[in-house]
Amino acid sequence: MSTSSKKNIFGKFINLLSGKPEDEEGDFMADPKPEEKSEFAPKESEPIDLSFVKNFVRSEGKFLYCENKEEAAHYLGLIMEESGLTEIYCQDTFLRGLLQQGQANITEDLAKADAFCSVCEYLVSFNGGIMFTAKQTKERKLNELPETFITIAYTSQITANLRSALSGIRAKYQGDIPSQITTIRGPKKLDDIEDSPGSNVCNKEIYLLLLEDQG
Repeated sequence: MSTSSKKNIFGKFINLLSGKPEDEEGDFMADPKPEEKSEFAPKESEPIDLSFVKNFVRSEGKFLYCENKEEAAHYLGLIMEESGLTEIYCQDTFLRGLLQQGQANITEDLAKADAFCSVCEYLVSFNGGIMFTAKQTKERKLNELPETFITIAYTSQITANLRSALSGIRAKYQGDIPSQITTIRGPKKLDDIEDSPGSNVCNKEIYLLLLEDQG
């Protein structure tokens, strides 16, 4: 993949979350020059959406912000083309529609798939992880799934930490909590973030397409 192609697809990482203009040159992860403030001013906490994106990208996850479903479908097609993927396994009706719009090839045979496409439960800000349950993985273990993960999520699924994500799952499933709750991150371990039970740094290529909730 050429440098220009990477910039076209992945150069839109956090512009809308951080407020940076899209055509700004330089490192998109670099913090803007801070305003001068009194040393006695209260410390401002970083928004959890921006914190999630930074931690996800630091662990070498590949992040794309999508303004709408049409843009998500377009990016899915580009991911297929530029990553050399041939068959995507996907059981979600909504995602299958987006994949078809992006002219991606969908297979019903997991053994033939070189990518796995799914929704998720939550996006965990403090470690940049994506939380799945058996509802999404279809009772499969991570090592039984293809080496490329493609996940589509909404901004409302970003939560501060694992505790709040697990609370959300308990509330959502009302006593019928699914099994195999796990949180995955990219292949790079973050030295300043301690792994929690059920959190996995996996050697998979992880793409995340983030959509704004509509209305």
